[in-house]
Amino acid sequence: MSSQIHDLGYRKYTGERAGVSWAVRSLKTHSVRRALGIKRSGRHKIAPVMTIGLAYLPALGLAAAAIFLGSDLASDLIGYGDYYGIIAFALLLFTAAVVPGVLTSDRTTGMLALYLASPLTRSTYVLAKAVGIFQVMLLVTTGPVLFLAVAYRLADADGGSIGSFLEILLRGLVAGVLAAAFWTCFGMLIASFPKRWGIASVSIVATAFITNFAVAVLAEETDAGAWVAFFAPGLVVSEAWQRIFVDPVVELDAIDGQGTGLVIFVAIAYVVALAGGTWWRYQTVEIDR
Repeated sequence: MSSQIHDLGYRKYTGERAGVSWAVRSLKTHSVRRALGIKRSGRHKIAPVMTIGLAYLPALGLAAAAIFLGSDLASDLIGYGDYYGIIAFALLLFTAAVVPGVLTSDRTTGMLALYLASPLTRSTYVLAKAVGIFQVMLLVTTGPVLFLAVAYRLADADGGSIGSFLEILLRGLVAGVLAAAFWTCFGMLIASFPKRWGIASVSIVATAFITNFAVAVLAEETDAGAWVAFFAPGLVVSEAWQRIFVDPVVELDAIDGQGTGLVIFVAIAYVVALAGGTWWRYQTVEIDR
């Protein structure tokens, strides 16, 4: 059998060159779909559906209680500051189950090398992934609170004016964005080290529990001082959420005694530090081709 070489000539590409912005948007959209299990098998949809459902279920119950019980018992219902404690477990599960799936597969399958062969750089790759995960995370952090605020308003159970209602919506957006940004950056940084999905998921859960437990013990049982309480990022973000809603729920006395501005500043600093750590990690990570 003889081979033949056909000289077809060189034809220049004349199509549209979308550029870096299109590549970032495309990867961001792909990350959102992957996080939610869209166009994937049913087992990949279980974790996001379950965790998002866990976040909204209490809001649905509270909304129903407000409708049937009326405004007289509104003060006995769970406040907006309390709601972070309700969704905290769902946030941790969502981060552990979803974020590693969005990141680790790119390194194990070699897709990261292909992405970086496109107009994407390491920095724009991280940006696209972060924005995609952040958008999905907002479903868990802002969605339930905003839904609850609207439900209370419609049921006339908030006992306030339009101005106070709009203020709650604004506080819900600020608190939700802060929590979503923290868990996005927290999950991405930890998931950027292991190559396996399972190891990354366990690492996220273990890190969250160990830091919170160790700091709580040190702050409450020793004379280490109030400053040690700030070394538990999850507790700091929880306290910042409550301060934003002016609805404090004492979880750690050492943090509870600190000023609101300081607590929120430390929470934002954690987000910036985790984001910077993730960026640095992807500048140095080895790429398997």
